[in-house]
Amino acid sequence: MTTTQSLLDLSDFAWQRLRDRLGGLTDEEYFWEPFDGCWTVRATDDGFVADWDRIPPEPPPFTTLAWRVAHIVDVLQAERTATWFGQEPAADDGTPPVPGSVADAIDALDHAYAVWRRRLAALTQDDLDRPMGAIAGPYAEDNGADFALHILDELIHHGAEVGTVRDFYHGTHPDNRFTGKLTPGERPALLAEAAAARHWELIPELADQGFDLNAKTTSGRTAAHLAAGTGNLEILRFLVERGADLSITDGQFQADVLGWAKWFQQTEAIKYLETL
Repeated sequence: MTTTQSLLDLSDFAWQRLRDRLGGLTDEEYFWEPFDGCWTVRATDDGFVADWDRIPPEPPPFTTLAWRVAHIVDVLQAERTATWFGQEPAADDGTPPVPGSVADAIDALDHAYAVWRRRLAALTQDDLDRPMGAIAGPYAEDNGADFALHILDELIHHGAEVGTVRDFYHGTHPDNRFTGKLTPGERPALLAEAAAARHWELIPELADQGFDLNAKTTSGRTAAHLAAGTGNLEILRFLVERGADLSITDGQFQADVLGWAKWFQQTEAIKYLETL
């Protein structure tokens, strides 16, 4: 395997983890400011801008999800992720935007990652080994691999911050995903989400309402995977009796439901599934 491929694999892994963590994000959460003085994204007459100071306070302000997402977009799509590698930006690469909504943020992130990945994939071993030169300013003596690893570090650690802020938000707000009158058309993966949140008591009710037994969470797990992996034999039996597809593979291990029971060493679930 080449060094470039190893970098691509790490990049794709970090990207998919971030992308999965954004599932179900709302505009309210996107702009949530848990403290006074947060840096965020603000509306102006000319669109949205992110708070910034060339010499940030110490310690720097807490930043909202909107700010963090805008920063990741900027890091990945910036002109320097082409020019510092000796490339020219493509005509349709565009300028990194400052997204003012979740929908715009997802579109911007997808585009920014596609731009970054294409630039990274084009690197040869010579590109990675060669000092970047004057265009990189104070980093002129650093080579392409140093810079690629820096961008990946930005993606990884800011992606982790996004996940932490989301955990913080959900830890301080009631879990209302499963309240109200939702229909399968409005929230098709709700049954899988209930299993992921360990709201097992809701599974029969949601099944009766017509929610898809085989729907997956954003990380690619069905309710049957989760029941088998946690050893919840009662719910696993219920899902099987209702016709759940046990051959579906998940997005993490590419394993079917029996594979999950085996991976997590759920003896009773294994015995039950092997009798089917």
